[in-house]
Amino acid sequence: MSTVLDGPDLAPLVEGAAALDPGEHGGLRPRRLPEWARAQHDDPWFTLMEQAPAGVSLRLVTGASLLRLRLHTRSLRPAGAGPARPHTLALVVDGAVAAHVPLPEGDVIVVGPGHRVVGHERRDPSVVTVALPPGTSGTSGIPGTAKLVELLLPHDCAVELVSLAADAPVAPAPDGGAPRWIHYGSSISHGLEASSPDRTWPARVALETGRRLWNLSFGGNAQLDPFVARMIRDLPADLITLKVGINLVNADSMRARAMLPALHGFLDLVRDGHPDTPVILITAIACPAHEHAPGPTVERGGSAAGALRDVENDDGALTLAATRRIIERAHAVRAPADPNLHLLDGRTLLGEDDAGLLGDGLHPTEEGLALIARRFRTALAGLPGAAGRAGTTGPAGAADRPRLPDLRADRPHLPGLRAGRP
Repeated sequence: MSTVLDGPDLAPLVEGAAALDPGEHGGLRPRRLPEWARAQHDDPWFTLMEQAPAGVSLRLVTGASLLRLRLHTRSLRPAGAGPARPHTLALVVDGAVAAHVPLPEGDVIVVGPGHRVVGHERRDPSVVTVALPPGTSGTSGIPGTAKLVELLLPHDCAVELVSLAADAPVAPAPDGGAPRWIHYGSSISHGLEASSPDRTWPARVALETGRRLWNLSFGGNAQLDPFVARMIRDLPADLITLKVGINLVNADSMRARAMLPALHGFLDLVRDGHPDTPVILITAIACPAHEHAPGPTVERGGSAAGALRDVENDDGALTLAATRRIIERAHAVRAPADPNLHLLDGRTLLGEDDAGLLGDGLHPTEEGLALIARRFRTALAGLPGAAGRAGTTGPAGAADRPRLPDLRADRPHLPGLRAGRP
């Protein structure tokens, strides 16, 4: 191999991560929350979800025909469960999916009831070989025989990137001018039911519409956290989508009194950095278990269900129907002064007639995720100003803000993400 990049040398190729932590094997561990944001929550499940690099990729230009990526994965497995499906890389060449590469199993943390760790299987890093097809001349603006290569990292496990070898020189991909899209959502957008990272619904839409996706979807944790709003504020974006509702009900984490001002506060922070960027508020997709039953979500008869509550006059408890009404109220108040704020009913993406595609009564199957992607792409095309535009270089006032301090002085900062204001 004529080119070998080790550990910190990979940093300029990584896109979609808020931080790159030093790993146990000399590599880099992509994190979707920066260190300052991680310090503002103490939820172990959130930590697991933000370590899974949904929407993170290695993005490079090369004339190589072969890549060898050394990496290490870490995943969870319930005690007593059989082998899980392999984690997968998706290879995208000049904007088109070219291959799926299954990964050897890495470390496995075995969990028992209550997410209690009952075992830990340790394995060494592995090497996967990726054969690259010839580039498409002129595609993506890459001259000659070079091609734009994106390795979409697995969305369903933690990853350490140890080294990358190629049989030709490798360089970071140029910006290219593609529209930048930030999406915030729950496990439905994180897409753990998808068999590969390109098959989550946001990834499908991004690939089909030529957008560069920054995925801030965290299983169980679309909780309107202010630190996520500050991240969105400080990232460049041509489109912002916020899919809110289901996790507030799942966790029974918020009541009607708290949700409306929390949503306004989240939007205020986003608009501090993006006063004119199209923002789409997306309400929850259909979920019969919680349409009119508050959380928390429990399992009953092998399917998701609302908890049995014994609280009188509990009008403030959130159901999905209640979250939609609150989001509609927030939009109605803001829309007269904010024509670039749009509202999309999530039931137009997956409605009650499609509930058979909720495999566990809550999460869409891969077929359901594909349906959401198709319908969202159609909805996007019909929204004024949101169908597609490029050229936003950063949030308002970003040039005057300091960049995030790097975790290691000998490697460059991550592009795009700037230090959050308190």
